[in-house]
Amino acid sequence: MKNKLLYISILPVLLTGGYFIYSHFSPIGAKCPDDYANDDAGSAEYLAATDKWTNDFYDGHPGATLADWSAARYQFWIDNSCTAALQRYDEAKAGKADPAAMERIRSGIQDAIGTTTP
Repeated sequence: MKNKLLYISILPVLLTGGYFIYSHFSPIGAKCPDDYANDDAGSAEYLAATDKWTNDFYDGHPGATLADWSAARYQFWIDNSCTAALQRYDEAKAGKADPAAMERIRSGIQDAIGTTTP
C-alpha cells in the first residue's frame, strides 16, 4: 500500500517540477512583432520588449556577436510561430522586400551601430 501511494505521489511532483522548469525558462508573454498595435503605444511597447529581450540575450550570452543575436531572434520567431515576421525575413533574403522598407532598416542599423555606407 505504501509503495502504491509513493508511486502515485511521484506524478504530481514531476508535473509540478516540469511546470516550474517550463515557466521559468519559457518567455512569458513573448509576442511576435505583428502582435503589437500599429500606433505609437504599440511601437513603444514593441521597442521596450525588443530592448528587454536583447538585454536578456546578452546577459545570458556574454560576448555574443550581432550574428548570434540575429540567429537567436530568428529562432525566437520560429519558437513563437511568428509567421508574418518569418515571411518578411524570407522575402528580404530573396530580394523581394519593399526597397523603401529595406532602406529604412539598413539606415536604422547603421545609425544604431554608428556606421555609414556610401
